[in-house]
Amino acid sequence: MQEHDMSWVRTEMVLAQPAPASVTGLGAWVRKNLIASTGDTILTIVGIALVAMILPQIINWAFINAVWTGPDRTVCATVAQGGIQPDGWTGACWAFVNAKFGQFMLGRYPIEERWRPILVAILFVALLVPMLMPKVPRKGLNAVL
Repeated sequence: MQEHDMSWVRTEMVLAQPAPASVTGLGAWVRKNLIASTGDTILTIVGIALVAMILPQIINWAFINAVWTGPDRTVCATVAQGGIQPDGWTGACWAFVNAKFGQFMLGRYPIEERWRPILVAILFVALLVPMLMPKVPRKGLNAVL
């Protein structure tokens, strides 16, 4: 019978190798977060199916059938409503949103005084951005302001 010596000593270091593809990258993230179990897989498929059914309708309403410009409300209203669109038409009215954007953002704040909340919003963003950056020093000063 032949005897085998099971001890073995490496004489040189093995070169570093990248991690296997199964534990890094997008594929690993998908396996870990979306299809890790049967329940996860079913929920992922149902979620993708819902997005596939709803997203085209949202895109159609918000962009394709939308009215982007117009002088008054008739460009967004159907004939039954006193407008120019055919009955049964649906779509976003971005002309209205554009016309009322100031009111959406600032409510009934007086137009001549709207510079005040706009200035506060600009200062808020300008002071918040450095707080969100990890390497910016003296965050306490920004927090006080």
